[in-house]
Amino acid sequence: MTYITLDLEWNQAYAQKALAVQKQLSCRLRGEVIQIGAVKLDKNLKPCGSYQVIVKPKFYKKLHRHVSALTGITQEQMDMGISLTEAAQRFKKWCGKDFAFLTWGPDDVPMLRENFHAHGIEHSWLDSVYDLQRIYATEVEQSSKQRSLEYVMEYFGIPQNLPAHDALNDAYFTALVAERLDVDGGVKRYNENRGEYLSDSVIGDADAGDDGYVTINEMLDDDMVKAPDCPICGKPLSQKGKTLHSKGQRYTFYFECKNDGDIFEILKLHKNFNDTWRARRMMKPASPEEVEEYKKGLERSNIRRKIYRGKSRGRKSMPKGE
Repeated sequence: MTYITLDLEWNQAYAQKALAVQKQLSCRLRGEVIQIGAVKLDKNLKPCGSYQVIVKPKFYKKLHRHVSALTGITQEQMDMGISLTEAAQRFKKWCGKDFAFLTWGPDDVPMLRENFHAHGIEHSWLDSVYDLQRIYATEVEQSSKQRSLEYVMEYFGIPQNLPAHDALNDAYFTALVAERLDVDGGVKRYNENRGEYLSDSVIGDADAGDDGYVTINEMLDDDMVKAPDCPICGKPLSQKGKTLHSKGQRYTFYFECKNDGDIFEILKLHKNFNDTWRARRMMKPASPEEVEEYKKGLERSNIRRKIYRGKSRGRKSMPKGE
């Protein structure tokens, strides 16, 4: 099997434009991919080929100023890019057969899959992917910390002699890190640890450089949380039950996929160093037994809520001085 390190850059939509486009498409499109960068590794994990393309967006055509400042990509460069359909065809041909993607963090392939879905591009060939960030954390630090690529490059003494936030450069840096890890062993452990979960990621991790959620409600109202796509087929999920809030800041969402059945989305919340919120976000099939436990949990939650409201009304009705 051939390993391919992959990195993307995508254009962020201005708020009103994003709402209008997603309503038109009837699907989620958080951003539109504008650059794909990838590096192919040989059997010794040495870089042996690269792929890079600028993609002209179809829906979010105005380059966000923050994206331009971060990536160095200009509106003119983006407008000269090729369509995502053509880029996907070329990229798939370049990847060849029997390959797996290595990414730094869990976001790139879900974003690419989301874009493919919005553009009507078949995306099952994106399914074989491993998060090298997790492999590094387990192998080197024996922890679940999400280190930045820059941090790990410094740890291994890899000079950052190319600009960051360029998809090809970051894919190349990821390849240099992969060369210093036991990737085969990491992939084996990765598969063993996947267990029952269809996807397992962290959102809002300010400790790792992401934007944390200021409030829990902000997190719960994120489209990625409240209106996710099926991690199996990529189609939008339908909400099937209320959100269950359990002890330990655990939230369970109950969804249904017409193709793949009942699915739970589980959030386990934690505080970041700056008092914002992050969550481990897991998607898993919902067995009949687990659905029953979920329903019992909702019933217990409703009972507690009624008792609390009753006590609150009682306190309000007490005369002054008592």
